[in-house]
Amino acid sequence: MFRSDTWNFLFGSKEKHLPDTGAFSIAAIDNLVVERKAIKHLYLRIEQPGGRVRVSAPKRMSDADIARFLQSKQQWIVRKRSQLQQKSQLSGSDISATEVLLWGQRYPLVLHPHSGRARVVFDQEKVVVFGGLDSSPEQLQKLLANWLRQQLQQRLEERVPYWEVVSGTRANEVRIKRMKTRWGTCNIRAARIWVNAELVKLPPVCLDYIILHELVHLLERLHNRRFHALVEQFMPDWRSTDTLLNRYLLPR
Repeated sequence: MFRSDTWNFLFGSKEKHLPDTGAFSIAAIDNLVVERKAIKHLYLRIEQPGGRVRVSAPKRMSDADIARFLQSKQQWIVRKRSQLQQKSQLSGSDISATEVLLWGQRYPLVLHPHSGRARVVFDQEKVVVFGGLDSSPEQLQKLLANWLRQQLQQRLEERVPYWEVVSGTRANEVRIKRMKTRWGTCNIRAARIWVNAELVKLPPVCLDYIILHELVHLLERLHNRRFHALVEQFMPDWRSTDTLLNRYLLPR
């Protein structure tokens, strides 16, 4: 029996673990969390970026049934963890870093103290932060973050109208937001779209894809066949862009 609704354990250790069922090698899953909830079915997901396996199970389900479930998903877990290791972790835009990731390209980041107004300048070869002599690292960090946000806003103002014409849709509002698990989201009733601030770091085609994806939700709420058919109609090569986007992990 579980002592609490959340039971953390490592397979293969001397701590409590689910029973080994037949040929199932419990050592194959080295980081697992099982949560007991008032639900009817088992749910399994791989957490990013660490690859922890999280299982949500009905409160009355036996340990043996959970172990059998994990056994049936063993290859899937290995495959998903392998895919996770191949992804690129996006990091925050740190003012102390040596480079900045902008539209899929890395540019040297140069700090230049001066007596004038603090500002950011991009000359196609490097990003220069001109900081006032009395500017703190926190102020310079905010300055860089705001500049990156402005770059994203400018491109949104260019690309949203384009994709609205292509898709025959109209968004009442498009906003930028930092999100931990989504690249974009759409409030269908308000026709309001949110895009992740981190998209400024990725190749421009990724932003185009997210804009179109969310606009298509104004035509089809669900991710069903009609939805994907519409996306493919408006962006025939969307699958390659989706694959590219899935190579990146959002910062936590």
